[in-house]
Amino acid sequence: MGLRDQGSLWSIRLDVFVSGAVVMALEMVGSRLLAPFFGDSVFVWGSLIGVVMTSLALGYYLGGRFADKEPSFRTFSLIILTAGAFIVPISMFSNTVLETVLYSGLGERFGPVLASLILLAAPTTLLGMVSPYALRLAASSLKNIGGVSGSLYSVSTGGSIFGTFFTVFVLIPSFGVKSILFALSLVLMAAALLGLAWNQRLSTVLFMVVVLLLPSTPFLRGSLSIFAGTVVYRKDTAYSSLTVVDNRNRGIRTLYLNNLPHSAYYLNGSDRAVYMYTDYFNLGFVLNPEIESVLFVGGGGFSGPKQFLEQYPNITVDVVEIDPEVVNTARKYFGVPDDPRLGVYVGDGRAFLVRAGRYDLIVLDAYSKTYVPFHLMTREFFEVLADHLNPNGVVISNLISSLIGDTSNLLVAEYKTIGEVFPQIYLFTTRDVSLSWVQNIILIATETETRFEKEDLQTMAEEAPLRGETLAAYTRNLVDWEIDTADSPLLTDDYAPTVALLNPVTMSPYK
Repeated sequence: MGLRDQGSLWSIRLDVFVSGAVVMALEMVGSRLLAPFFGDSVFVWGSLIGVVMTSLALGYYLGGRFADKEPSFRTFSLIILTAGAFIVPISMFSNTVLETVLYSGLGERFGPVLASLILLAAPTTLLGMVSPYALRLAASSLKNIGGVSGSLYSVSTGGSIFGTFFTVFVLIPSFGVKSILFALSLVLMAAALLGLAWNQRLSTVLFMVVVLLLPSTPFLRGSLSIFAGTVVYRKDTAYSSLTVVDNRNRGIRTLYLNNLPHSAYYLNGSDRAVYMYTDYFNLGFVLNPEIESVLFVGGGGFSGPKQFLEQYPNITVDVVEIDPEVVNTARKYFGVPDDPRLGVYVGDGRAFLVRAGRYDLIVLDAYSKTYVPFHLMTREFFEVLADHLNPNGVVISNLISSLIGDTSNLLVAEYKTIGEVFPQIYLFTTRDVSLSWVQNIILIATETETRFEKEDLQTMAEEAPLRGETLAAYTRNLVDWEIDTADSPLLTDDYAPTVALLNPVTMSPYK
């Protein structure tokens, strides 16, 4: 076999490096494709990793067999070219595929497996063929096969490392997912040009030009049909897919994170709560009328903080939000005021608390229907919370759950866990629906030894200096029967199966 058929060692190494980088980039970007439909759970990552590893294993096998039959640098380049071509449809049809899988009934546990197979199996299998095929081309004899194989697999791993870090820290924070996928396909096709015949190179370049034009077509700019309104802003952040939607008919602007409504406010500037559960945060002032300092863990559209600042002129409000793009979006689109009483911090809520001061009220609003950060639900976390509360301090947590059935598992586990730290816990429903219906449930915990019954809370609410009648109505939704926690796990930093406990919620109706 001549050098021309084999390709130069450096060109083979370049192709191997690029292929390794694209494999990991595809896996990272795949998580962003799946998150808006299936969340960012361990099931999503397990599906991605499992499908990618399976596809690579199949590719290694096929690559070795193909290389033994007729080793050729041109065939090697065509494999890379085909992998690049297979990435293009992912950009174009991923939403259709994911919506179809979502409504197939497989749920958030097994749906990601099928979606990952459809979207990633083909290009990843082809990229898996690259390394064994490259080894066959590069090894001139059995005497040097150890050194050559070690060198190539080192280059491939180096490419994977580069692809991981570059995608996570540069590409995803700076570009949209579809643009990244188009770029990955172009990079592979450009790398493949080295070993193609002139007519093949010309055809490939023309195809690359077409791919470059695709992101500007109206078809690819279209938004998902799940949004009831006009998309005014959209961005893939380091943590989620963020979308701002205006519904002019209702006069409401909504912030969606991973395609799930997270926060909303009235376009006329009213401080009334669009989502009723956020108004329940005011119950903290019933249990402690002397509240002066408040911390919100989770910012979103700042619905709660804005209302507090408007209605309680003597308090200060701190907000810690992990995603800086959410903060920027809230400031630009959701009317966050430039108020000296408002402190906004970007970072993880638990890490922030370690260095924070004490508060009279801490509101936890960092959970969603498909994802809960487990480290904000453990006994150790609530011990940290207790250390940062003033005397008579109150903790309020918004949970999405039912009160009975499988869809209550996470709520019951949280109830049991927080009960290890706080002596008094109150649960309030926010909807007049069946106990088995998934809804926002407000959990309030205090360190006081006194237990207030429903009538006590109603009287305290009526005597509140602000909105007493409304708060009294909320207290009537107190869950006044015993929650059975005997069979529920205690959530700790060592063991917190929040994904398994949450999963039934994602397969149940949500109001």
